[in-house]
Order: sequence, then C-alpha cells, then structure tokens
Amino acid sequence: MMGLRLRILSWWTPEWLLKKGLDELASSTIHGLGELLCENSSPENNENYHKQVILNGNLDEKRKLMARAHNKLVESLIENVGKDEAISQGRQVMFQKGLLLGQRFRKILGVGNHLNDLINAARILYSALGIDFQVEENKRGEITMVVNHCSLARDYNPPTCQILSAADEGVVQGLNPNIKMEFTQKITEGCSHCLASIKLMN
Repeated sequence: MMGLRLRILSWWTPEWLLKKGLDELASSTIHGLGELLCENSSPENNENYHKQVILNGNLDEKRKLMARAHNKLVESLIENVGKDEAISQGRQVMFQKGLLLGQRFRKILGVGNHLNDLINAARILYSALGIDFQVEENKRGEITMVVNHCSLARDYNPPTCQILSAADEGVVQGLNPNIKMEFTQKITEGCSHCLASIKLMN
C-alpha cells in the first residue's frame, strides 16, 4: 500500500519542493561531471570546473541553466578524452550520482517496494525536470516507460543526453533496488519519444 506522504505528494507537489529536487539533481550531476573533468584535464584548467552554477528563476529557467551547464561540461570532457571514453566514464559517474539521489528521495518520499510507488515517485521527480511519461505493459509482461515530452530534449546535445540518462537509470534503482531501468531510444537521437525498459530483478 502506498505510504501517506507519497500519496499526498502524488496528488499535489508544491513548487518549492520541485525546485529543491531540481537543485539537488543539478548540483550532484554538475559536481560529478566537474570532478570527472578534473581527473582528465591539466591542473591549470581545473579551477574552471569547480565554479558553482546558480540556478535562478522559475522551473523552466532552472532547467535551461542546468542543461547548458551539462552541455558545456560534456563538451569539455569529449575534448579531453574523446567521445566514446567521455560517454563511458560519464555514464558510470552519473549512474552512481543518480543512485545516491534515488536512495535519498526514497526516504524523503516514503517509497515502498511496489512498482506503483516507484512510478508515482518518478512522476514527482520528472515533473521537476519537465518530463511527462506513461508506463505500459504488453501481453508478454514487458514493462516500458514512454516519454512523450521532455523539456530537456530541447537543450541537450545527444552525447549529453546519453550521459545524463544514466543518472535517471540510477535514480530509479535508488528508489527501488529491485527495479532496473534502461533507455532504448531517445528524443535527442531523432525519435518521436523516449523509451526505457523496466525490469523487476526479483
């Protein structure tokens, strides 16, 4: 049965909480990419990667600032280590950042072990990112998340989306350690919507 806190927040989530969630996600991912750049760049450039990004404005303005910061960091990482290595290393770091965030929000939102709890929690977090999705199950019992709208897709470069999508996958596993999500197609790659498979590991 869904917890009372999650039930209330799934009905109505105050804007201050959405902004707080977005700020935490932005801070964690930007810092993670900055640290990765420091490990793969010359010392004289390191100070540029530790500058704090202030996300001012409403939710949409905050998302744009975050997306620009992500793009800039990913572009710099690609310049330093090459595209393939940047994506490989970036996805590893972003998954771990997402996992920690998911574990934190699992406690804050009171997420239980049921799939519906995960879906409701993800809907709250994704609303902060301007992402609208639905979950579908076919006759074979395969579960898919379908993203019909993603505000970040307007601003993300394809490599940025490829790296940052690992944070989403980490958040889901943090919200429920028995569930794994993996994106199979993305809007930033020219598709009409994003698809992600959801698998129950137990």
